[in-house]
Amino acid sequence: MTAPPIVPEGTGDPLATPLGWTFWADNSVAPYAPIGQVAVQSFTCSWALTGFGAGEAVIPVSGNAMGRLDLLRFYGYRLWAYYGQTLVWGGLATGLSDDGGEAVTVSLVELPGYLAVKQYATTHTYSQVEQTTIAGDLAARLDNIGVPRLITPGAGKLRDRTYTYLQGQSRGDLLTQLCQVQNGPEFRSEYAPDGTGKPVCTLHIAFPRVGSNASALALVVPGGAVSFQSSWASDRMRTRTFAVGDLAPGASGTKPSVIVTQPQAGIPEIDQVDDFQGVTVVAHLTDRANTNAAIYATPAFTVSATVAVNAPPLGSYAIGDDVAVALADPLVPAGYTAMGRLVGASADAAAGTVAWTVAITQPPPTRRSLTRELDRLDRQVVNAFHQNLGTPPGGTNP
Repeated sequence: MTAPPIVPEGTGDPLATPLGWTFWADNSVAPYAPIGQVAVQSFTCSWALTGFGAGEAVIPVSGNAMGRLDLLRFYGYRLWAYYGQTLVWGGLATGLSDDGGEAVTVSLVELPGYLAVKQYATTHTYSQVEQTTIAGDLAARLDNIGVPRLITPGAGKLRDRTYTYLQGQSRGDLLTQLCQVQNGPEFRSEYAPDGTGKPVCTLHIAFPRVGSNASALALVVPGGAVSFQSSWASDRMRTRTFAVGDLAPGASGTKPSVIVTQPQAGIPEIDQVDDFQGVTVVAHLTDRANTNAAIYATPAFTVSATVAVNAPPLGSYAIGDDVAVALADPLVPAGYTAMGRLVGASADAAAGTVAWTVAITQPPPTRRSLTRELDRLDRQVVNAFHQNLGTPPGGTNP
């Protein structure tokens, strides 16, 4: 395959690809035939620690390597983004908006996000199996779109898990849930060309962490960011956690439950109930209860900041790296210093900026939102409907 061309300071094309950015497309199934260099008028993308990013590209229809039929092949091509000479992002097209102009807006999901449209079409029970092995199995179907897995088990940790046929959650959901427990593995997307220059996205699964713990990244305010916002949220804070599990398919009786109590001096008893549909193993439920009790013992503290795309250069750091945080403003005039983790980032090629999300608490806390709650309720309904399905039919690709 011919290596994609690298244009370090924009294409110079009248179609106005953002300065410093280059885009390349190829087919998403083997043998991943190249489409070519693509002119893109504007581009935004995001990355997440133990999650999947998204992107949006405004692509001219005429005079481009991608024609109309290419643009309408959802999930059929991979769009790669380079900043300078560094490969930084790759995604699959999931939607398109056309207003009759000379360009269309394409929505994309980061390549490992393909797992969100892959169901767990088999049944498997793990008993005291190393957790990164389980995570690697859940992500195995990334081979459908040419995304390899890199497993770094570290010291290793054994877990029990049971997954059933079409249990109502995608492989992406199952992978994320496995990783979002205390002392759980982490994953992130990593980008680098292979020996022939072909772009490659790798899903790196690791324990105890992915990312550099000796990073030179720092977020200093005032002085080091275009803008910043820090937030403390107590909506999931608790001193007592009730975790409610689920019954196995076809089972009757009492649902499993776990209580974790962590009283705090000077604070009244604060209760939170966490429901975990599909979680039938008590050891798994205990993992989830202990995790939430630990990370929500105090208000969740996160810092969002916007930095220039070239300071530090995009591609010189990655999700999961350490960030030294030093803040001073009227709320904390004496200053606040801590070590955090870069858990999310989004780039805007036209603006020349990258927005960072830095979490101090680990694992990073999640906040309630209407979309998240609706997704949770939808999974509960699907899980209830998919009970007692038996074993997968013969010949089913898991």
